[in-house]
Amino acid sequence: MVISTAPPEAREVQSSTVLQNRSPKREQRGLPIEISRMMGLQTAYEILGGKKALADALGVCVRSLNHKLNADRGVSNLDLFVTARTLETRAAKMMQHAAKLRAVLADTQLESIQS
Repeated sequence: MVISTAPPEAREVQSSTVLQNRSPKREQRGLPIEISRMMGLQTAYEILGGKKALADALGVCVRSLNHKLNADRGVSNLDLFVTARTLETRAAKMMQHAAKLRAVLADTQLESIQS
């Protein structure tokens, strides 16, 4: 006779949604990660200019990134953190460049006023 030391909630029968995720057929399983994580990565690679750019930032190959986007692999908190930092870096570069363009535009307008 085996006596369980697990708490009562651990000994309860799992719900059908949890059992559904254990199906041997892939199409019958639920997604292992949240949709918002997958969509976040998809939006990020579109902003960065392609899957290769995001894969390089994450330190993975494009094939591994595709697995994350298709929910075959999980998207970790570190993946989201690195992606956010990469987007922030890109945004800062874009803002610096926009400021340079405005400076050129201001010089051009100043020259046209003086002429």
